[in-house]
Amino acid sequence: MKEQLSIFNFSLKKVLDLEPDSFKKARYQIVFTILTFSLLKAFIVLPYVIKYEQHLQLARLIFIIVSLLVLTKIILYKPASLLAISHIMLVMSLATIWSNLFAYVQAINIFTIQLIFLTTLVSYYLIGGVQAACYSAMAILPAVYYLIARHAGFVHINMPSEEVDSEVSDAVVILNFASFLLIHYLYYRAFRKNLMEKEALNLQLQNNVVELNALAESRSLFLSTMSHELRTPLNGVIGMAYLLKDSALEEQKDKLNILEFSANNLLSVINDVLDYNKSELGKIELEAVPVSLPELLKKIHSGLELKASEKHLDLVLETDESLENIWVITDPTRLTQIIYNLAGNAIKFTDEGMVKIKVTLRELLGDRATFHFCISDTGIGIAEERQQAIFDPFTQASSDTTRKYGGTGLGLAIVKRLLSLFDSAIELESHSGKGSVFKFHLTLPLCQTQMKAVAEQKADTTYLKGLKLLIVEDNRINVLLLQKLLSKWEVETVIAWNGQEAIDQLQLQYFDCILMDIHMPVMDGYTATSSIRNLADQMKANVPIIAITASVSDQLYAKIKMVGMQDYVHKPFQPKQLFDKLKLIHEVM
Repeated sequence: MKEQLSIFNFSLKKVLDLEPDSFKKARYQIVFTILTFSLLKAFIVLPYVIKYEQHLQLARLIFIIVSLLVLTKIILYKPASLLAISHIMLVMSLATIWSNLFAYVQAINIFTIQLIFLTTLVSYYLIGGVQAACYSAMAILPAVYYLIARHAGFVHINMPSEEVDSEVSDAVVILNFASFLLIHYLYYRAFRKNLMEKEALNLQLQNNVVELNALAESRSLFLSTMSHELRTPLNGVIGMAYLLKDSALEEQKDKLNILEFSANNLLSVINDVLDYNKSELGKIELEAVPVSLPELLKKIHSGLELKASEKHLDLVLETDESLENIWVITDPTRLTQIIYNLAGNAIKFTDEGMVKIKVTLRELLGDRATFHFCISDTGIGIAEERQQAIFDPFTQASSDTTRKYGGTGLGLAIVKRLLSLFDSAIELESHSGKGSVFKFHLTLPLCQTQMKAVAEQKADTTYLKGLKLLIVEDNRINVLLLQKLLSKWEVETVIAWNGQEAIDQLQLQYFDCILMDIHMPVMDGYTATSSIRNLADQMKANVPIIAITASVSDQLYAKIKMVGMQDYVHKPFQPKQLFDKLKLIHEVM
């Protein structure tokens, strides 16, 4: 709304055309209606008070007429003064009520009652809130006081009343009723229009929400599909690099290590994007399994040690001795992801010195324990003005950081969201050039069952000798990889290129286990597994089935369990991971 229009503006329409809000339009119309009707009533009463020489009434009327004309001009000239004009009108109305009761009329007549109601009504329409309540109270209070005083017999005013006769007062009363109707109608019309606008906006909002949900789902589907398409060839790259290292020369091993490192970096980027997408859609749910924190931290430390040693950094793991016999119920995968991201970032952004992972027991209370995690480094640090921004997705400390160190800028955003699932938050202390300290607290339930850590043993590659496996996979590179990997473990393999071929092969011969891809032509892994579980031969129907898939669906585990698969392995998989799962199957047989 403009602060003012032309001084020569006499059109209310010009004022209304500048105001988009329906309630404000109604307020302008109400003010203009009150001013117009008040002037009309004043001009009706004016001849009467002049004729009968009611000097007090005449003085009041002249003041009112002049004031109303000035206010009318101001509202047309400076629409922004609406609130101030509303207050002035209400004060004038209160002055009229009080002066009627105690000076001019000295009685509660219908005109005074109408004015009380009009003041109460208009105060809420034009101003509202506590101020409207105060104006209403000030309008009603003199009438209440007058009634009490009259019945108590102490109302006594030594001045003649100047009440107008019935013909004039009737016209004023009729105009008051007309103004009531018009003011109510104007406010109701604005309320109805505003309600319809809100309903239209709500409908538009609902449509937008549906569209956004559809967009989010399509994005999720797109990312899942792209993940599958990227993970499948990566499985071949990482797997072949692993196989070639056994027979490669030292010079070739260095090149294979670079190849494997680059492929794993690419996989890390893919995982970051997918995890961020899942966290954004609220599809990450925490598992609850018994975990030994010292054992978990040792595995994380071992996993990062090579990365730190390549940069000649000291990677220090420091834990309380009191943690040794404590098992907690938590999600080891997500907790590993949090610490791995923080410590991995610390290594990435530290050129010399050390990175420390420190975990201490802060409080042991009943069946719960609070742990303090601290990851510190001697790296490049983070400027104070950037310390909040780095937790935003796709954001790093500076553009120079991105160019020099690379990365997606999703690691800390994922850490922040994962910690929120643990009802925790990340804290940061850092100075540019002086390293960083990331801290968080976790309160975790204690495992009541006595647990015992099992030391890791080096895999005996002959342990699986004699197993006969059916590989169901449509990607030739992945088939070749699995054949070569399993042949190292002296496992006999048969190939099926889709789910239907798998059923046909199983009807011809027995297998100790099936490695089943999920997405295949002709018949997918889910359908094939359901058909296998319904075979008449119970030995074939109950053959163990392990899914090998690049799918990242958040309901993957539920789906494979529902169709009757025993377990799954994600592509790209680590050979040891597959070995351990086959070993477990072999032990059960």
